[in-house]
Amino acid sequence: MASYSRLIRLGLIVAATSFTVASCAAGPVDTTVDTPAVQETSSAGINADLCDEKNYTAQVENLACSDDLATFSSTGLPSPSAILMVGITATNQQYARPHDYTFSFPLTPTEALEPTTPGSGPIGVAVDGVPLFSPWTQAEIRTHTQEMGELDVCGGHAGRGDDYHYHVAPECLIEELGEDHIENQKRPIGFANDSNPILALGWFAKRNNVEAQLDECRGTTDITGKYFYNVQTDGLHDILNCFTYQVYNTSRDSFEVRVDSAGKPIVGAKLAMSVSSYSSALYENMACYVMEGELAQTELLISNGSLSKVSGLASIFSCSPKCYAEYFEPDGNYPGGVMFFEVVTAGCPTGFNYTSLIRSAAYEGTPIPKRGPKN
Repeated sequence: MASYSRLIRLGLIVAATSFTVASCAAGPVDTTVDTPAVQETSSAGINADLCDEKNYTAQVENLACSDDLATFSSTGLPSPSAILMVGITATNQQYARPHDYTFSFPLTPTEALEPTTPGSGPIGVAVDGVPLFSPWTQAEIRTHTQEMGELDVCGGHAGRGDDYHYHVAPECLIEELGEDHIENQKRPIGFANDSNPILALGWFAKRNNVEAQLDECRGTTDITGKYFYNVQTDGLHDILNCFTYQVYNTSRDSFEVRVDSAGKPIVGAKLAMSVSSYSSALYENMACYVMEGELAQTELLISNGSLSKVSGLASIFSCSPKCYAEYFEPDGNYPGGVMFFEVVTAGCPTGFNYTSLIRSAAYEGTPIPKRGPKN
């Protein structure tokens, strides 16, 4: 790939030289016509310095650079203006809670012998400090999260650790950064785990579209030879297909897993609910998270042990192990897709109106073990 990049740079130099010679032979150059065309070259002069504070939003903190490393931190949550979780039709019933991320990126990417296919973990971080993932679900069969209805209008969702992350181009972030940042200043929307920047050229201005120039990993070089990835501006908005350079473990995280009333981790069961609203608020210094939407044809186990198919308005919430309401999969000899609704309100904080959020019949029968993650 490095030799390919050098060929591209050589081709640009030769092309520039040929243009100059031809112009001199023909007479004076009309700079009012030609200069803007050069300035608008889609991949010319990107501003992708890991140490440049202008490349990050206010959600990124403690940016510091040494001779060979850039570090920064974040909570993993985007701007408050981002519309989280709304638009998901297959929720895993997790909530976007703050984490404690520290990111470290080598300032100089290291060449690799061959491209690396991303795994199921993070592939980088957006410039708002939110992790970036590949578009694939965690299922055994690689399926696109966008096509499975798992992503919100911003291109992300909360994972099993209540960690919000983007699986495709972060649309709300890109719109927040704006056309000047993206197209004119040519600044990144994120950095990949091989320390190369990720841009969104062509998102606002078609003149900057570089789709035809991208390699198999969705990367190309600017006029200086700087390698970068570019997100898919149409279609499914994929970020990158593979890493061109050597991959690093760039992030560390610290957080507490939510547990149920029995102290067991809540990993979230996938539910066919179209999320229409998501909110979080503090009550007596306790953070409560609420998701509301429309439940689609779900087999619900009721207290007498029978099944009932339920549709309509639904809500889930989580404040603490003593205050939550969520749908769980029962472990045992039950058909696939069966859920039961567990409601625990013994320790709900004052001011939190949970009664208006309970829209399904709570299971109050014989205690049932909950099914863990399938993969």
